Amino acid sequence: MLAFVRRRALVPFLSMALLASACGAGESGVTALDSRSNGGGLFPTPESTVPGQDVPVERTYEVIDGVVDFGDAKTPRDYDGFLTAVFGDIQEFWAAAYPEAYGGAFEPLSGGIYAAYPSRTAPIPGCNREGTPATYEDVLNSGAYYCILGDNMAYDDENLLPSLVAELGKEAVGVVLAHEFGHAVQARSGNWNQPVILKEQQADCFAGAWTAHVATGGSSLVTFDDADVRAGIIAMIKVRDPIEGDGLADPNAHGTGFDRVGAFQDGFVGGVTRCATFFDENRLDNLIDIPFDAADPNAGNLPLIDPNPDPETGPGDIVTLIPAGLDFFWVNLTAANGVAFTAPTFAPFPNAGPYPACASVDQSAFPNNVVYCPDDNVIYWDQDVMAALAADPFTGDMSVGYLFSNAYSEAVQRAIGSQRTGEQRALTNDCLTGAWVASIVPPATQDSPVFLSAGDLDEAIVTALGRSDERTDTNVLGSAFEKIDAFRDGVLGGLPVCQQG
Repeated sequence: MLAFVRRRALVPFLSMALLASACGAGESGVTALDSRSNGGGLFPTPESTVPGQDVPVERTYEVIDGVVDFGDAKTPRDYDGFLTAVFGDIQEFWAAAYPEAYGGAFEPLSGGIYAAYPSRTAPIPGCNREGTPATYEDVLNSGAYYCILGDNMAYDDENLLPSLVAELGKEAVGVVLAHEFGHAVQARSGNWNQPVILKEQQADCFAGAWTAHVATGGSSLVTFDDADVRAGIIAMIKVRDPIEGDGLADPNAHGTGFDRVGAFQDGFVGGVTRCATFFDENRLDNLIDIPFDAADPNAGNLPLIDPNPDPETGPGDIVTLIPAGLDFFWVNLTAANGVAFTAPTFAPFPNAGPYPACASVDQSAFPNNVVYCPDDNVIYWDQDVMAALAADPFTGDMSVGYLFSNAYSEAVQRAIGSQRTGEQRALTNDCLTGAWVASIVPPATQDSPVFLSAGDLDEAIVTALGRSDERTDTNVLGSAFEKIDAFRDGVLGGLPVCQQG
């Protein structure tokens, strides 16, 4: 399978003035990137809140008869009614969307939808030519699936769905099931025999298109608020391929979180007509494949601080290698373009304070954060929070790397005289971080001191999600969608893309 091996050299900025002039005149921009999480979501939600209040109102869903075959011994779940509403709405959605994307009428699912659990005795049609009924273990191994042989679906109601609901909420499960239903659409559109990774990309895109339909009020059966859409994005990351796997070399690969979120966003923004083009474009060229290195003693996750640094090569840790990698990229690049740039230094501070003395930055910006101070050209970082991020397997070393790079990008914007302000300036930092990340995707052709390992891109995406604006109308840091878009643009398009806008 194709891997992302294109190496972007230290290309010129084309015109350094572009970043400075693209947004017109005004102040030189923020002096600190306050990337603390606001903990919210993506879209205004008047339908799900009480007027004058910000507390969401929980919608109740009654079970719609005849949508899901629950079997004969099922323990009722709080989300049963929601799932019947989801499946009902998905079919209504495709009845309207399919003719626009593919022509002709959409044929409803004919084989049924089945809840699988260990105590069930009522048969579930097997996905085999022998007609043998499916066991609970068959469904457990897949979690949820669409079977073309019987034109049916089944989902694990004992482990997968309860765990996802407990962690992310029932709405995230709706996004996962919309993905699975996307395979039924592929069976109807004549695309069943496409490569697995492309089918999975398109199903992620279909899930994004359906999610946008719900989030924008297009459904009479289901409603999503800001946090629900955010949970759906996280679900795309949760169901990524294992980091320790073979990546795109696996013929059954479903994709990394970075790639799956990208496909989901394509559908959310462009709808099913955008998804319909996936098999006609060179999509494999933009899927990034970083093999897992089983020989790496750190398993691809650097410690924050190396407890036993090598006496010859020095520390192998985040606080040494990430700044060195940023210096290598930006110092060379700015020098090649005649820009006066002095690399910032890095300094930690305790979460409880005292905080750095920086007149240009409000003291409230420091806790839980990484902040660039232009007064002394120092990037200050919360040592306690960064240690927690580095140790968490869902965030890891590149979560800290993403925050380090965003603050460093602020120093770069100041050096080139960028006039961008507010949200656009913050999103430019995301894009510049992506451009730097593009330069350290292995295999390497430069002598950078640091390179990405499997899972690093997903860690950056998770961090962008957690450090985004609560709502799209906040316009300070950028919404989760906007931040992920800006970062992905930098990774896939390099510095020229960051100059646009």
